[in-house]
Amino acid sequence: MRETFLNITANDFERFYFTHSNCQLSFVDFGSPDKPALILLHGMRDHALSLLNVAQALKNDFHVVALDMRGHGRSDNPGIYTMIHYVADVRALVQYCGLDKPVIVAHSMGGHIASRYSAAFPDEVDRLILLDGMGPPDWTDKPDINHLKVGLRHGVDAVSSLYIEGRQMPDRNEAIRRLRDNNPLLSADLAEIIVEHGVDTHSQGGIRWSFDPSVQMIWHTFPHHESEDVWRGIDCPVLIVTGSDALNYWVANQPTLKDQGVFYTASLQRKQQLFTDARHCVVDGAGHMLHYDQPEQLNGVLRDFLVG
Repeated sequence: MRETFLNITANDFERFYFTHSNCQLSFVDFGSPDKPALILLHGMRDHALSLLNVAQALKNDFHVVALDMRGHGRSDNPGIYTMIHYVADVRALVQYCGLDKPVIVAHSMGGHIASRYSAAFPDEVDRLILLDGMGPPDWTDKPDINHLKVGLRHGVDAVSSLYIEGRQMPDRNEAIRRLRDNNPLLSADLAEIIVEHGVDTHSQGGIRWSFDPSVQMIWHTFPHHESEDVWRGIDCPVLIVTGSDALNYWVANQPTLKDQGVFYTASLQRKQQLFTDARHCVVDGAGHMLHYDQPEQLNGVLRDFLVG
């Protein structure tokens, strides 16, 4: 018997919970279970409804299900965030919801997870869409030992900062302000929804983002060179979508990538060629957060690929 836990009915979606690997996971369902299935996977420090614009654009043609990945949104924070756990959680969602060969649309970290799921279970994925979901561009044409050392030091610093409670904020208005300061093109309406479903009470008063800061450990639980073998192992059609301004995001987060723009386009082309069947589309005026920056243009690209 399949048991569901209905928590919220708002607008055009419902929120459900289920347990996998000793972790309660939350997802939102946009209805129409008779239509082809489509899963949305968000990026790090986001949650399912960060992709609300995409869900609304596709819900009339697909049964859209968006997962709050472990450590994010309304899912539990179990403190264990390995790549294989995230991949297993996606498969558990597919099985729990009875989804038949879904399309997967995945942003950033979600792209790494979706790629591995698609390679491991090729008969269970219809098509894959990666929204800036293949990581940063190559360091240079030939990475050297100094870049490796920088990466190792970054990892040590990241692990040393784990298990610290998220930043304290006085109220939701402040959370909305910070979110929009970081994403100037994000609409006020969507920012309000993201905050509504993405904050919890802080232990010292006020609120904090609900994601567990420890989720960043995922990047240190798998060899990054494995990604290229994963992409080679994906059989389904793939759409790679990047923003024309995405390099600015990667440089801001990894200053060692500064002045590497000469390799950016070549890096994307090289990665695309690793797939059996992939095409690449650039969304003008968008950065890493394509679905915040240019939602209408992005949704047009997605519909062209999925619906025609």
